[in-house]
Amino acid sequence: MLGYVRAFKPELKLREYEIYRGVYCSLCKALGRRYSPLAQLFLSYDFAFAALLRLAAADGGCSFAQSRCPYRPAKKCLRCEQTALFDACADALIITVYYKVVDDLRDPGFFSRLRAALLFSLVWLMHRKAAKASPEAERAVAEAMEQQRATEQAGQAGIDAAADASAQALGALASLDAPQAKQPALRTLGYMIGRYVYLLDAADDLARDRKRGAFNPFAQERIDTPEARRAFAARVRGMLNLTQRAALDALDALQAPRFGEILENIVLDGLDQSAARVLAAYEGGAQKTKRFTVE
Repeated sequence: MLGYVRAFKPELKLREYEIYRGVYCSLCKALGRRYSPLAQLFLSYDFAFAALLRLAAADGGCSFAQSRCPYRPAKKCLRCEQTALFDACADALIITVYYKVVDDLRDPGFFSRLRAALLFSLVWLMHRKAAKASPEAERAVAEAMEQQRATEQAGQAGIDAAADASAQALGALASLDAPQAKQPALRTLGYMIGRYVYLLDAADDLARDRKRGAFNPFAQERIDTPEARRAFAARVRGMLNLTQRAALDALDALQAPRFGEILENIVLDGLDQSAARVLAAYEGGAQKTKRFTVE
């Protein structure tokens, strides 16, 4: 995951933001405890969302305690005491990173392959432990990557087919170990978030992928004139809006007993901000940000 799925801080209450940061910090500490401090380099807000989602849907309550960050000891933060859940999320993150590195080794870009080669031995060792600890997550991500590779090799896949593999993977990861009654909503929500991220990342990387000769589902789109670029942005925004609406419907169906306001902030305001940041490059204007008024 690529940093697109994060909260929009100005719309969060202070307590909500502290909880959100606490989930992020708890996942960071799980990575360090489970895989070494080097694993913390792979932390992202995308997986903090996945951890928050699983925490929101879990049976029972959720308790936090004050803690300190080893990298910023003067600053206090919250630490969630549900360590098993964060260990599982850390496993899923490492598995996902491993397959991303493997995919980058096949990338036509020289620097992407070089970076992947440098990371491979480190991530491979972590992946062995993660795959053994979380075989269901390993199977879900491995199958998705194989499907993605086959789709890209086919060359002319449509948008839906191209986005399906990564969306399926996130849907499976979101619903792992969740209460059975909540699994359908979690799977749908994860799927739609995965689809949204795939579409947005494809739009973000379009020019770079064309230059390198890499697969991109938008490769046939015209972006050679300002009018064509604005039309492309409008089409992408339409796809994103439909996907986001389905994600919000799944979030409503989830009826999460806790953290609903934070999750809605991420799925609504946070995704809007990420889309605005990416599509501003095609729309020819400054980055559009959500405005709010205090009276």
